[in-house]
Amino acid sequence: MQMNWVTSEQRFTNKAELDRHVRSFLFKRKAALSEGTLKVLKMVWRHAIKYPGVSFMKKQTIADKTGLSTRTVTRALNKLADEVLIKKVSTKKPNGRQGVNLIVFLPQADLFLPDDVTPSVTPDVTPQLSSDTSCDKPPMEESSMETKEKQRKASYRNIDCIDHSYLPSFIPIPFINGTKPFLNPEEVLRAWRTVENAFRTTALKWPVEEYIQTILATFKRAVFARKHEMVKKDLFSYFYGGLVQGFKELVRKEVSEDRQTLYYNWLEE
Repeated sequence: MQMNWVTSEQRFTNKAELDRHVRSFLFKRKAALSEGTLKVLKMVWRHAIKYPGVSFMKKQTIADKTGLSTRTVTRALNKLADEVLIKKVSTKKPNGRQGVNLIVFLPQADLFLPDDVTPSVTPDVTPQLSSDTSCDKPPMEESSMETKEKQRKASYRNIDCIDHSYLPSFIPIPFINGTKPFLNPEEVLRAWRTVENAFRTTALKWPVEEYIQTILATFKRAVFARKHEMVKKDLFSYFYGGLVQGFKELVRKEVSEDRQTLYYNWLEE
């Protein structure tokens, strides 16, 4: 295979850049991926190093290394392509015959990782810390290294002053609007992560965004229970338990309404 095929398809210049985009994708969309798709993604990602972002792995090789069937691998790759994380590229040999198929990772347009949630500009001079405001920064020290460290810590502390409009775009707007009267931005993000974790335990038919009404109703019940001191654990643990139960009920409803369903093993929920 001619290497110009590879270099012409590359989207990343180094492994760190590739890792950042894939981790950003997982941070946003992991809950929507099956266990098999995640296995395939990790395997292909691990073998896209020599030419960052391009893998030469065959479907059969992926299947052998992950213990999945080739059909599952094909579905997983199609899912990742639909999610615009990868694309599949056919190559040709010098004699014109079909060559190796490339799996090419694509840059993510809306990059977001937890470390990104910091002010974009850090002042050159750090003002004196005031006791009557939570958004002041610590006093400047003589050592530039100490100053940078204090500015970094102050930047994280300033997150408390960021409003809900700074939340990442992968959180549905209806969920933000329904939870922000009760939670600060950091807690809204944690609440959505709770939703994703609960959703991952079920086998619902549609993406998590399709169940927002049920999710918000569960959240309101959790807030009510907390306000009336009915919650023994913290709010998010109670919310998680309610979500798991609610999602299971939705699974039963979807299965019962699906005329093509002949059998469902309720014991393994």
